[in-house]
Amino acid sequence: MGGPEVSRRVARLVRDMGRDGPYRAPRGAEIDALDALATALADGDGPVAAEAGARLGLAATRSDDRLLLASDPGDERAWLVIVLRGRPDAVVEVPHPNADLATEHVGLALAERRPGVLYLQAGAHRVAGAPPEARDRADCPADVSSRDDAPFSRVAALLVDRGLPQIQLHGFADREGVDVVLSPGASQEGALLAAVRARLADAGERVGEGDDERWSDLLGRRNVQGRAAARAGGAFVHLELSRSLRRDADRREAVAAALDAALDEVCHGRDRGPGDDRCQI
Repeated sequence: MGGPEVSRRVARLVRDMGRDGPYRAPRGAEIDALDALATALADGDGPVAAEAGARLGLAATRSDDRLLLASDPGDERAWLVIVLRGRPDAVVEVPHPNADLATEHVGLALAERRPGVLYLQAGAHRVAGAPPEARDRADCPADVSSRDDAPFSRVAALLVDRGLPQIQLHGFADREGVDVVLSPGASQEGALLAAVRARLADAGERVGEGDDERWSDLLGRRNVQGRAAARAGGAFVHLELSRSLRRDADRREAVAAALDAALDEVCHGRDRGPGDDRCQI
């Protein structure tokens, strides 16, 4: 099983992530296992990541240089889907699988292009496990971009503490005059955001930024992972993609290529410590 089959497996899992699926937050020893998993992922240690993942109900599948760790969407511990290919230098995140249609295809395409990208995806639909009275996103336990207690959030926070830049993918219904909305969330604009902006524009996508009333609700400034990046002084790119873009396979691939080129731009030639092969952004 190579990269395409891994991507097909992830896509099948996403299709099974229903709005009425089960979900609960981690507790007790599961939190320690999450910390062990995140540390192993940051180190690119597949065997240790698989062992920690097993304690969290994540099934491990190995293929070539890829390790797929995935929870069962039908289990209450529907927490994570991860593809690791080695010691990572960046993270691409898909927090709302199924709800934000086809965002997983963009993230997987980037991870396929770039072995140093860790693919980190939530394991459930954003409203899975939500009580009937839930009205706000923070009331939905599986809406990981709004919840500090989600396994996705805990893993992402440790990864940004380890200096890994993060690109997070979202989707929005088509709006006039814009194809993608780009923001650093609660973090600061840096070299990665500037490179992503330029590369997406080169790809022909209309990029919206800042407090324009047409997309000011899409800037992700309360995003949990962006706040963690701000605290750590790390790079965070919040990227919203229009529905038309996400439905077009060629445009999805072009966006993945643009993100790959942006990471190349900021990673190339940076000063690195002994034995450190990561981007210093």
